[in-house]
Amino acid sequence: MKLIGVILSGLTLAWSAMTAPPHTALPSAVVPDGFGVNIHFTDARPGELEMLAAAGFRWVRMDLIWSGTEKRAGEYDFSAYDRLLAALEVRKIRALFILDYGNALYEAESAVTTEAGRRAFSRWAGAAAFHFRGHGILWEIWNEPNGGFWKPKANVDDYAALALAAAKAIHAAAPGEAVIGPATSGVDLKFIEGCCKAGLLDWWDAVSVHPYRQSVPESVAVDYQKVRGLIARYAPKGKSIPILSGEWGYSSAWQNFDEVSQGQILARQWLINLANHIGLSIWYDWHDDGTDRLEPEHHFGTVTHAYHAGGSPVYEPKPAYLAAKTLTSVLHGFQFTKRIALGKPDDYALLFQKGDALRLAVWTTAPKPQPMQIPASPGQFEVITHTGEHGELILANKGHLVFTPTHAPEYLIARKSNQILYAAPEVQPLQARLGLVGGSTFVVQIENQSDAAFSGSLNLTPSAIRNNSGQRAIKLKPGETSKFLNFAIAPSINPEIRAGLRIASEGSVMLELPPRRYIPLAETILSASRVVPDGDAKVTSQQTIAVSLSPESLPDFHSPIVKVNFQAEEGWKFFRVIPAPSQTREIPGTPSGFGIWVYGDGHPVSPRVRIVDAAGQTFQPAAATIDWTGWRYLEFDFKAAAGHWGGADDGVKHFPIHWDTLFLIDNDSRQQCQGMLYLAAPSLIYQ
Repeated sequence: MKLIGVILSGLTLAWSAMTAPPHTALPSAVVPDGFGVNIHFTDARPGELEMLAAAGFRWVRMDLIWSGTEKRAGEYDFSAYDRLLAALEVRKIRALFILDYGNALYEAESAVTTEAGRRAFSRWAGAAAFHFRGHGILWEIWNEPNGGFWKPKANVDDYAALALAAAKAIHAAAPGEAVIGPATSGVDLKFIEGCCKAGLLDWWDAVSVHPYRQSVPESVAVDYQKVRGLIARYAPKGKSIPILSGEWGYSSAWQNFDEVSQGQILARQWLINLANHIGLSIWYDWHDDGTDRLEPEHHFGTVTHAYHAGGSPVYEPKPAYLAAKTLTSVLHGFQFTKRIALGKPDDYALLFQKGDALRLAVWTTAPKPQPMQIPASPGQFEVITHTGEHGELILANKGHLVFTPTHAPEYLIARKSNQILYAAPEVQPLQARLGLVGGSTFVVQIENQSDAAFSGSLNLTPSAIRNNSGQRAIKLKPGETSKFLNFAIAPSINPEIRAGLRIASEGSVMLELPPRRYIPLAETILSASRVVPDGDAKVTSQQTIAVSLSPESLPDFHSPIVKVNFQAEEGWKFFRVIPAPSQTREIPGTPSGFGIWVYGDGHPVSPRVRIVDAAGQTFQPAAATIDWTGWRYLEFDFKAAAGHWGGADDGVKHFPIHWDTLFLIDNDSRQQCQGMLYLAAPSLIYQ
C-alpha cells in the first residue's frame, strides 16, 4: 500500500497561522541538508574537505573576522574567503559566515559600542554580503555576544543596536541574503528577549542559539519551546522565524564523558534537533584543537588533532565522525515525521519517511534500558548501530516490534512498507510532574508544549489514593499550557507513599511514570533552616530566610512555607539553604532523588543541592533553571552524573549519604542579581 503525506510532530508551531514560509536559504528538513560543523580555517589541507564531505556535513560555520578583512579603513579584502567558498562549493558544502569581533581601527575593545563603530561595522557587513551575494550564505551577526566574546562586558542593548544596523545594511546591499542571530552562548532567554524587544525579528530570518550543556541533549526540548514562545510574542505577523542550533558540542574530555559517549551524544543531539524541527545543527568542532588530555577545549572534534599528509584518511576518525557519517547515510533523503508514543518518556522511537520507505531511530535515556514495543505490521527490520555496524534482522509480529534500546541510537530499517508503523500514534508534547505535598496530597502538574488542544485521561496509582479515585479526565484547550490536578492520599501509618501515573488518549499511552516511593521530610527541616552566602567573599550580598505565606497556596498543605530573599553584586556569589544544627542531616536508605515545591518570581536562577557520601565525596546534583512565576515541582536526580569533589573522588555514590545543602541558589550570569523564592514540601524519592 502506498504511504502518502507527512505527519507533523505536535512540537511544531501552528503553521496554519503562518502566511510566509522560512527564508529559502535555510536548509530543508530532508537529511542531511541541515548538518554541519564549525571550522577554523580558510585554506583547507589536502584531503580535509573531502573527508568532511564524506561524513555528510553539508555546512561549515566559520568566522568572517572584521579586523582580518578590513586592515585599512574602508578597504575590504575577502580573498581568503573567496578561496574557502570556492573549495566548499565544489563539494556541495554551504557556508554560515559569522560577522564578528572588533576592529582596532574603530573600537578599543572586542565589541562595538560607539556610533562610529556601528557605522563602520555595518558598511563592512553590507560589503561582505554584496560581495558573496547569491551563494546561499547565512549571515550571522556576532558569536556569543552574551558572553566573553563581547568585551569588556556583555550588554544586550549595545549588541542589539549593532545587530539592527548591520542587518539593515545587509538587506540594503544584498536584499536576498539571509540574516540570523544572536548566536547566544546557551539558551539565554533574557538576552534573546532583549533582542526581540529591540525589533530584530523584523530583520532576522532565524534565531540561532548554542545550547551547550553537560546534561543529556534531550533536555533541550524545553529550551526550544521557551524560545518559540518569545518568537511568537515578538515576531511580525505572518513571518516564520525558525530556531537554528548554530553551535553545540560535547567534549570527550569532560568529566563522565569519553570518545565513545561523545559519538552517542552527537547522534542523539542531531536526532533530537530534528524531532524539535530545528533545521540547522552545527556540531562544534570539526577536529580536536589540541592533544592535552586534561584540556576539554582540545577534544570537541569529530576527528583527532593530528593531520596525516598523504594519508587516507588524513585525520583519524573519532566515534563522533562515524556517528555523523552513519546518520547522514542511513537517513539520506528521509524526513522526520513523528516520535512514536511508547508511554515512557525516556524511550525514543523517531520515524523517518521517504516515499513508501520507513526507518526508525531508537534509543533510551533510562538508566536501565527495558524492552520497548513499537507498533508495527509483520515484517523484517534491519538493525544498524550508530557507528555503522550491521546487526541481525529482527521480526515484527502480533502488531509489535519488540526491541531493547541502548543509550546509543540504532537505526531500524523496514524491509517493506508497514502500515501499522506508519499509523502508530505519535507522542503528544506533554510533560507531567508528580509531586507530594506533605503527607496528604499528590499534585500532578501537566504541561502541554504545543498550542494544540489535548483530550485524554490520567490514572494515578489507586492504592495510594483515597477512595481509589485516581482517575481523571484531562482536557487542555488550544493555547492552554498548564493544568494542576490534586489527589487526596488515603491515611496510612506508613510514611512511605507509592505512586505513579499514566496518561492515555484514544486508547494509546501517551506518557507513563513508573511508581516510586515518596517519603516526606520533617516539616522542621525547612522552617529551622539557615541561608548562608557562598562564593567570592569580596562580593557583597544580603540574604534572609523566614517562614512566610506565599502569594498562591499549595493545595491541602498546612506545614510551614519558607521564603528566601537574596541579592548580590556582580561576581561569583551563591546562596545555600542548610539544615539547622539541631536537624539531622542523615538521609536514610538509597534514595534516587529529592523533590521540593518552589515558587519562582521570574528571575532566572540555577537550583542545586549538595550531598556528601560515606567516602567523603561531595556531590552537587542540579535541576532545571527556575525561570517561571508560580509554583512548580522540582526534582533533583541522585542517579544522574553530577559535579563532585573531595573524598574518594571516584564519582560513585557510596551510601549512606547526608545533607550538606538542602537547596542552593546559584546566579550563573554572575551579574548583579536579586530575587525571591518560596520553598515547601520537601520529600525523598526512592525507586
